[in-house]
Amino acid sequence: MSFFWLLGLVAFMGVALLSLRRGVILYLISALIFPSLWINDTIVLRVELIYCLWLVFVLFLRKTTLKSNFRWHSILSKYAIFLLIIVLSTMFGLVDRATESSLSSLVFTFYGVLRPLLVMFVLLNTFFDEKFPFQVLQALIWLSIPISLLSIGQSLGLDVAQKITLQGYTSTSRTPVFALLEKIGVIVRSTGVFESPVYNGVFFVAILTIIGVILASEWIGFKHKWVLYLLFSLSIVAGITTLSATFILGTIFALTILLFFFRHRYPKYFLQFTVGVAFIASIFVVSLSFFTQRDTFKGVLTYQINRVISGVFLNTRFDPETGIFKETYKAIQQRPIFGWGFKKLENVFVGDSTYMVLLYWGGIVGLGTFLWIIYSILRNAWRNRNQAGLQGTISWIVFLWTLIFLATSFGSPSFFILRLQEWYWALVGIFLNLCSRTHQNHAVGNSIRRVL
Repeated sequence: MSFFWLLGLVAFMGVALLSLRRGVILYLISALIFPSLWINDTIVLRVELIYCLWLVFVLFLRKTTLKSNFRWHSILSKYAIFLLIIVLSTMFGLVDRATESSLSSLVFTFYGVLRPLLVMFVLLNTFFDEKFPFQVLQALIWLSIPISLLSIGQSLGLDVAQKITLQGYTSTSRTPVFALLEKIGVIVRSTGVFESPVYNGVFFVAILTIIGVILASEWIGFKHKWVLYLLFSLSIVAGITTLSATFILGTIFALTILLFFFRHRYPKYFLQFTVGVAFIASIFVVSLSFFTQRDTFKGVLTYQINRVISGVFLNTRFDPETGIFKETYKAIQQRPIFGWGFKKLENVFVGDSTYMVLLYWGGIVGLGTFLWIIYSILRNAWRNRNQAGLQGTISWIVFLWTLIFLATSFGSPSFFILRLQEWYWALVGIFLNLCSRTHQNHAVGNSIRRVL
């Protein structure tokens, strides 16, 4: 396992040297589905940890060789400010109180939050043609098939699915897989490759959104729409197996904004998409009737539905007296302005909500800075939504995905989910690259007109 894992990594690095574009696509693919490598019982290595730095190195090597300038964008500057705030919060937190976190843990956490900036920077400075963004999205859509099948297999208790999960998609930092196996004997709430049913649910909501936009955009590569409808339906079925309130509520939100999208940009497809939603609802009902034949699944499903209807799922997270964030609230109250950074306090849970994570990391200042970044992304995407061709489509995808992640951030760290975060920030980088080209073309056009 270790030999083939390292061999694959070396092969990917070689591809990046020959073609940065192909290296980027391989990076995104491997970040999503490449299995983790266990160094020992406590340390697990992911391919993106090494490959991301390698892409940055290759980019610098190419720019230096060609004596070409680097591109930059104000959104990257804002993200750098956000990172600086978190680092300063960490330093002040370490001075104020002892921590349970080791230095290596702090460094790895910092690198995880740094990677979005590196991914945006690489994509902003990568030259590509119009086919490249579609190839990225096409890869993501096709990769949803094995992840969907793995999720369904996990929920059905298939032995091969459980073996794949335990050998390649678990780590000591995430406990849902082991907890489900210990209690029930099967991974009834599918985790896919994300080690969490909630994160898996966010992934499928994101896939549904992208497929919806692609259905309307009529890009090359998906000439037969029935293939997209099939993948859409498969994602619905796989999403159901997560038994996640985040998936259920996120899907309702996604379908709502997709209806707005079709009505605004493609009114002629609005009726067609409405009929499609009705068809999807029927698939949802049929899938439920199949899975609920298993008592284990039915019991968990009934429990989850009752939690959503009664609002108990909010209490288990956000109730200040009994919720999982009980100690987190106290920690935030101690340092509400700048937070504790990456420092880990005793009995404090940090996760399962982007907003709670950011309040703990950077306090009001950190959360406000990050929302400033997201607002800038939304504003730029909205301004470019009516651009012709590729840029308009990418703008809509970035805009809708950002809204989806904002909505699901109440129940998950959507913007920082391992394996998924690379794709979101890569799409933002591609979008900024296209915007930069448009700006340069307008500047050149204005210069020519002034000369004439």
